[in-house]
Amino acid sequence: MYPYAVKVIFLHYSIQAAFALVIVLILRKFFRQYKSNFFLLWSWSWMALLVNMIGSMVSLSNSFVLPLDSLFRLSTSAITVAASLLQVLWLYAGSLEIVSSKKMDRRLIKIISIAIIPISILLVLLYYDIADAGANRIFYRVGIKSLIAGVVFVVCALMLRKISDLGLGIRFIIFSFSIYGIFQFNIFLTTLFDLYETSYPLAVPYLLRGFDILLQAIMGLGMIISVLEIEQLDLKKANSELDTFLYRSSHDLRAPLTTISGIVSAIKVSEDSKQKEEFLDAIQGRLEQADAVIRDIITLRKGQKTGLQIEQVDVAEGLKKSYDSLVNPTEKHPRLSINVPGEVNINTDRARLQTVLSNVLSNAIKYHNYDQEDPYISVQINGMEEGLALEISDNGTGIDSKHLEKIFDMFYRASKNSNGTGLGLYLVRDTLSAMRSTISVSSQKGKGTTFHIYLSDHGPNHSGQ
Repeated sequence: MYPYAVKVIFLHYSIQAAFALVIVLILRKFFRQYKSNFFLLWSWSWMALLVNMIGSMVSLSNSFVLPLDSLFRLSTSAITVAASLLQVLWLYAGSLEIVSSKKMDRRLIKIISIAIIPISILLVLLYYDIADAGANRIFYRVGIKSLIAGVVFVVCALMLRKISDLGLGIRFIIFSFSIYGIFQFNIFLTTLFDLYETSYPLAVPYLLRGFDILLQAIMGLGMIISVLEIEQLDLKKANSELDTFLYRSSHDLRAPLTTISGIVSAIKVSEDSKQKEEFLDAIQGRLEQADAVIRDIITLRKGQKTGLQIEQVDVAEGLKKSYDSLVNPTEKHPRLSINVPGEVNINTDRARLQTVLSNVLSNAIKYHNYDQEDPYISVQINGMEEGLALEISDNGTGIDSKHLEKIFDMFYRASKNSNGTGLGLYLVRDTLSAMRSTISVSSQKGKGTTFHIYLSDHGPNHSGQ
């Protein structure tokens, strides 16, 4: 029979394991629904906690029935330590992504994950065969991982403060992360003082460690609430964009019709055949303008209603195809150079990718400086573990810094001379969002513009499916 204190610890671990499993299932459901990668990373973190709790129960049981040098006992302890370290790694990666909307380098995550295995084995092997070195074993197996967990949880809480205005859920997460981090750091200090056989006045009795359960419940509740709040913000944004869309699209469609109506009236009273021809050309221009708005609206709506059609696509070939369809060989146009370090095939939606490339290249061609000696569009493609990074640069007219934050907004025109629909870059961002990809821009007025595009690979061998 186990002592009463051990039974209570078993109960704590069991509750934490069951709770972690529930949160894993909920976060996985959210990930499948919203395709936000931080849900996947956080679910991995809770999965690691589940393994940690099960491993802790087995390790505690092993301490009563197996010798110190038992391979099974050592292996279980190593798995438990590794799970604890992986938990904070994936927690940090998910928190970083929700704050900055940038993915932590997957190569770095893999390197750290692999490095955790020998580190965990080393921590477990220290003093493993010395009977009277219990304090040393606890320090290296429990104290060190508690120190790392404490630091990471506090760092994540500080990061998430940047988005605390998102609502109650994020504030719950920040609170629980902060207290849990301090709690873990306190456990580290307890093991450190025990190591040096010194009394630590703030030591938390093991029977009170059920406080972990409360904090993890607040964490899980915060994550669930934050999802609902993010969904609510997305709905508000969608409604706002719908209002803007209806107002601006009706205006952009009525404006050419009103102009045409005026031109038709002028044609009726004009007897100058040359003037009538100019009027007809003006009508043609207004009709093309209205048609462009309608085509962009159809493209946008079609993209929002249809799912991704995944196939392997050669991005360099897609760039050349879009460029050739946009330039007139008989007129002056910027030269295109594509720098490709290796294979640039990617599993994605071909039609959506062409929409993105055509719109970005169209802007680079349209707003170029043809008075200079060598107008160009340069594309740098770099392979990444889970996709491709594209930098599409030109030495055109550039964009004033005051416009940069708004150029992806619906119907926004950065130039008074623009004859576009104002939907092109909004369509690009919306399309990339559906492809779980991102775009950003850097520009300097009079010197050129660079669009930074990350294309996520949707192949079966990549996470985020």
